[in-house]
Amino acid sequence: MVRAVVLGAVQGLTEFIPISSSGHLTIVPFLLGWEHPGLPFDVAIHLGTALAVILYFHRELVALVAGTGKTLLRRGDANDRNHARIALLLFVASIPAGLAGMLFEGFFEERFGEARTAGLLLFVTAGLIFGGEAVYRRRDPGVNRDLSRVGWRDAMLVGLLQACAIFPGISRSGATIAAGLVTGLARDAAARFSFLLGLPAILGAGLLQVPQLPPGMDTGTVVAATAVSAATGFAAIAFLVRYLRARDMRPFAWYCVLFGAVALGFWFQVS
Repeated sequence: MVRAVVLGAVQGLTEFIPISSSGHLTIVPFLLGWEHPGLPFDVAIHLGTALAVILYFHRELVALVAGTGKTLLRRGDANDRNHARIALLLFVASIPAGLAGMLFEGFFEERFGEARTAGLLLFVTAGLIFGGEAVYRRRDPGVNRDLSRVGWRDAMLVGLLQACAIFPGISRSGATIAAGLVTGLARDAAARFSFLLGLPAILGAGLLQVPQLPPGMDTGTVVAATAVSAATGFAAIAFLVRYLRARDMRPFAWYCVLFGAVALGFWFQVS
């Protein structure tokens, strides 16, 4: 129970703060000498972080669904049509990650899901963040766009970078926010688009494993892990959206460098 709760908190925080949840869920148990809690835990933490997105962005999600419905029925105004457009962009941007998850997730997790590789790929996450911030800082702040002005180029690049996060150690939020910065989105707009885009991927990752749940699993542990993952995920979203209104992501990139170095150092010591 304690391990599941601790790792649920790790998942909730690191799914949205750009430091790689998959990397931390590989490295933290390795550093602590813990075995992985198993499939029910995986389902619980994914559904917990999906719940966090739904709770935090419930108004935006309702607007996207309502705007799409009204537009399809030809009853929508300009605002509804823009919401329908954003919903379509989120759908299109979700396709690369969806295909990668269905075709290759097990392959990559089996071959790359170790502390050494996750530590190395944290350096890739750091590089993506540093690169996105470098492009962003060179641009005139007045041309940065908000969420209502997300375009097809933004959606395609962000979607492709989200698919790369199938590698444990590459942060989904870090890669997608960095991609949004490169295309011209403001930092908070890039974060919001990243989190909304992550909902289908996170929810899908959890639901795809539900049929594999064993009978007689520890329901209390699953509920606890889900609740902790949802609560910490909600807090992480609220923190990062507020943080990025006035600050950049470079501190998270330096954290990835440091934590990756620690993981590699420990791995070399025990190997």
